[in-house]
Amino acid sequence: MVSQSAELHPLDACLRSLKMRWQDYRTLGSFEHFVEFTLALDNLTEHLNRLKLPGLLRQCEGLENVTLALFGDASTHPLGERDALALERQVDSLLHTIRSALAPAVDAGEDHRRRSAAASPAGAEWAKPRSIWLLAEGHHPWVPGLAEQLGFFGFRVSRFGWNDPAPATASPLVALFIPPAAGYAEAELLTMQRLRSDHPTSQLFCLAVPKSLEVTVALLRAGADVTLQAEQKTTTVLGRLLDLLQSCEQEPFRVLVVEDSSTAIAMIQRSLSQHGIDSLPISNPQRLLSAVEQYRPDLVLMDMYMPHCTGVEATRVLRQLTDYQSLPVVYLSSETGMGMQVEALRLGGDQFLTKPCNPVLLAAVVKTKIERYREMQRHSQHDSLTGLLNHSAAKSRLNLLVQSLQGAPEPLSVAMLDIDHFKSVNDTYGHPVGDQVIRSLAWLLKGRLRASDIIGRYGGEEFIVVLRNANPAEAESVLDGIRADFATLPHAHAGGTLRASFSAGLASFPDWATGNDLTQAADAALLAAKRQGRNRIVLAPPRNYAQ
Repeated sequence: MVSQSAELHPLDACLRSLKMRWQDYRTLGSFEHFVEFTLALDNLTEHLNRLKLPGLLRQCEGLENVTLALFGDASTHPLGERDALALERQVDSLLHTIRSALAPAVDAGEDHRRRSAAASPAGAEWAKPRSIWLLAEGHHPWVPGLAEQLGFFGFRVSRFGWNDPAPATASPLVALFIPPAAGYAEAELLTMQRLRSDHPTSQLFCLAVPKSLEVTVALLRAGADVTLQAEQKTTTVLGRLLDLLQSCEQEPFRVLVVEDSSTAIAMIQRSLSQHGIDSLPISNPQRLLSAVEQYRPDLVLMDMYMPHCTGVEATRVLRQLTDYQSLPVVYLSSETGMGMQVEALRLGGDQFLTKPCNPVLLAAVVKTKIERYREMQRHSQHDSLTGLLNHSAAKSRLNLLVQSLQGAPEPLSVAMLDIDHFKSVNDTYGHPVGDQVIRSLAWLLKGRLRASDIIGRYGGEEFIVVLRNANPAEAESVLDGIRADFATLPHAHAGGTLRASFSAGLASFPDWATGNDLTQAADAALLAAKRQGRNRIVLAPPRNYAQ
């Protein structure tokens, strides 16, 4: 997860934009300015969602719902003074809540960054400590093991009972709730509501939730973000927590606009740019295939009626090409006939929007479709067992990164890791235990490395790790700490516990100049580590030395 301090500037920009757009509307009162304010509010909502700040997100969504109810059209603006004052109070309350909630976290983040910079020549924040609050009865059998496991993976755990006051510290990343024997009763729901209100930046996880619609709805209403059923193991909790630490950074959304009206193009591009969405307009559908090939859009906004062919015909052509069979296509048209709309969707489209389109609705549809499209792509790039990048995706990211660093002074280190004697683990204890050993190493890497680093499952029990801005000595120090900790981690099986270790080979850029050179050199160093006795890290020599 991107640290709140690192995200301060763009979030500040969202807050300033919202306040300015509201002030513009209060001064001028036009529908156009209300649209701009609504778009700014929608952009803030999206940003809070990306930062995974659930309490603040809920408040922002509530204000957005009120605003959309007042949207209307040019004839309904300016709003009456009573509605305007009520809306203004909610805007001021939201801005105040967000700034108040994030100020302590930002201060703490700045202090931690200063300490990290003083401790490391590169200022690299290798470990990612996170605060976890564990609410449970003191004698609950899950508590000791769960707290120990969370601590091992880099979390700071504060334990207290349901009737105890919350720690007088900064908000935690997550509050974990384990219910008493009687389950989640009214008193527990009130405690959750209070924590939700007092700590809007935290995630609330409820464990041991029964399969009951009534109970789950009550927990969600009380502010829960995640509910895990009773039969789900505590290892599921760890996996979900580590997912929160992963970077949410992503390339800007790209939208290809196929539209022959310059006025419509201007409106669409302005609406999309408010949300940081990049767009490329083309007025002639004959350019469609070359445009998708060069621009690689995440979505196509397709006018229905254009010279040379209709939008439906253009979409049918796209669907003939394997690379674009799942690319979202949203039609834009003044066509209101239901039959025509249904037929257009049957012939390859994903949604139909009627012109003139509400800019807020347009942005919402575009973002939702792209997020689902990218999520589908993400599943194809990640390993199902560990959630890490798969072999091809990790290699692709490494190659792109190395290409971007050509001629740059930034160092880069690549490690190939392999679990020692893994075949004997599978043969002796079975594949489910072997899978858990693999998952444990994946989780340890997730928890100890930075969001900017690349971690992939290369195949079987082998992993690839790419450490940005890390010279060989720094990379070796970080990985050796992980190696030592992994060797002490107990893995449960039917007869007790076992321990495993890994070996690693390490190669660095620019000593090795391409992605393939780096992985081959690291792999050769990994073989040397195994020959030297395993459970160690070996550095590959610079290429000129090796030759």
